[in-house]
Amino acid sequence: MDLGNLGGVINNYAAGINSRGEVIGSSDLAGNATGHAFLWTKHKGMQDLGTLSGDVSSSAFGINEEGQVVGVSCDASGNCRAFLWQDGVMTDLNTLVCQGTSLYLTYGGDINDRGEIAGEGYDPNTGDTPAFLAVPSHGRGHCKAGSSVAQKTIRPENVREQLRQRRGFGRFGAGLMRPQ
Repeated sequence: MDLGNLGGVINNYAAGINSRGEVIGSSDLAGNATGHAFLWTKHKGMQDLGTLSGDVSSSAFGINEEGQVVGVSCDASGNCRAFLWQDGVMTDLNTLVCQGTSLYLTYGGDINDRGEIAGEGYDPNTGDTPAFLAVPSHGRGHCKAGSSVAQKTIRPENVREQLRQRRGFGRFGAGLMRPQ
């Protein structure tokens, strides 16, 4: 089944599906210079999920049965941050992390039906890129939200390039713009 596209004709891919048949992925915009995350449903077709403020590209990688979507949103330099899209709103996951951590969430890889998100982070203090599991508190007051590194973290170029190559998403490099 052809899901369509967001105006671009080259780099359109589906990355996940839930049991309701909702599909997520990334599609080039008109001109094929950059792409955005999408959500496709039988009733609405392909919807552009957009990007986080200040970013130019995004890709979706996971969807659960509630229709919550996770992925990455990146600026023109390839600095990415993990997002959660729900109820029509894309949120930077770093704004939901407990204060006091140095971990910056860069890649939302998947989300289960409990809302737990697995992905990749970056620790600007050590340069490490550990895997993370984000568990929602559901208002239980486990911590005060707002990571100490909620401001966009700029990775060194060599780290950004290694991540683009490791993730294997061609020119997207996890949703990045095509190099000029």
